[in-house]
Amino acid sequence: MKVQGFLRLFWTTLVFGTLFGFVMNLLANPGYLVSQSWEAIVTALSYSSTWTGISMMGFFAYLIVHRVGLDLFRGPRLWNRVQVLLIAFALFDAVYLRMLAFGNDHMWRYIGEMVVLVIVSWIIATSKAKQTNASAFIPTLFLMIVITLIEWIPALQATDEIALLWPALATLVFANAYQVLMLHRFQAPAQAESVKPSTAGKAKTKKRVSSKSS
Repeated sequence: MKVQGFLRLFWTTLVFGTLFGFVMNLLANPGYLVSQSWEAIVTALSYSSTWTGISMMGFFAYLIVHRVGLDLFRGPRLWNRVQVLLIAFALFDAVYLRMLAFGNDHMWRYIGEMVVLVIVSWIIATSKAKQTNASAFIPTLFLMIVITLIEWIPALQATDEIALLWPALATLVFANAYQVLMLHRFQAPAQAESVKPSTAGKAKTKKRVSSKSS
């Protein structure tokens, strides 16, 4: 990806993720609207932009991890199996560790959150595989589940309140989904530009050959 494509992905993710998170914060905390103060609005925007920034850091970190994983396990076959195991491990820990920290009273809520996350992640991974190729399914699923849960840890450590946890999770899921679905689209123009000079060079070579033969 060229610098221009990277900047487009960066800024569009930041803007759309912040706006989406802001709306989620307003829905989960109507008090921001009731107070009708600029401080409340700035607080909601800061909260959503923070989670969007965390998502962006996690996404680009995963791109590096994915490349290292492919090299370490010598291809996608074994690396995909490792990712599936890590997905199962992350989902189990997301429920079990929270039960240890906050008790068993909300066990079904924790399980329900993970079920919803898996469903949404499966839809995003399927869409990514259709837009690119089937090999993108497992990496996208890993990103949407494991990386999202890792990014969610600061909120999980701080509180168990739905009004704070769900907007954060929704923002992370949205931002990660946007980045992974738009990545290949922002890469396409750069790849197209790199192909054009080579095709132009081939055309010039053909012209020279034809002129010499004539």
